[in-house]
Amino acid sequence: MKLLIAREAVDAHLAAAGDLASEDASLSDKARAAAAASGFYAKWLPKLVAGAGMDPRSYSDFGRLARQLRFVERSSRRLARQTFYGMGRWQAKLEHKQAFLGRIVDIGAELFAMAACCSRAEMLLRTEPEKGASAYELAEAYCEQARVRVDEYFDQLWRNTDDGDHVLVRNVLAGDYEWLEAGVLDQSEGTGPWIADASPRASVKENLHRKYR
Repeated sequence: MKLLIAREAVDAHLAAAGDLASEDASLSDKARAAAAASGFYAKWLPKLVAGAGMDPRSYSDFGRLARQLRFVERSSRRLARQTFYGMGRWQAKLEHKQAFLGRIVDIGAELFAMAACCSRAEMLLRTEPEKGASAYELAEAYCEQARVRVDEYFDQLWRNTDDGDHVLVRNVLAGDYEWLEAGVLDQSEGTGPWIADASPRASVKENLHRKYR
């Protein structure tokens, strides 16, 4: 199955990009890397345009779960394309786009889980037929739910509030909004703060660490 294309996309980008993905590389090094990578991308990118997921006959061995696997295949290629777009847009700075990368990982995890559910259901249908029908129902239910999440993650890759959130977090850490804490009631009712003091010092509590061997 072509689910691994997303993982291959990241590895391929890193290998082909070379100094393009390095913040420390000089402009001349980046230029040479760009020239070397162009040949690779000219062959690799067209493979992401079409695949088995566009053929309604693909994965027919999986019965009604075939449509779920076709979705996985199409989305795997889409994930690879989005990863490429991200690297093209931010280049070496992509490593600082943790929210973007987190969504990429979430999509990949959902697609993997979908493929695993379908494979497991098919295995049970063949080895334990009495469980096959129920396994198919559960796999289909999960896949339908996962498709909704995958579509949302894809949408959030490029439509989000990440830049504004980054600025907001810096302001919070700088104490710009401490005025908002004025008048907040202490819900601990005199028992002390909810968050323990984290100042470095020797522990005054019993060491509860236990070795299991």
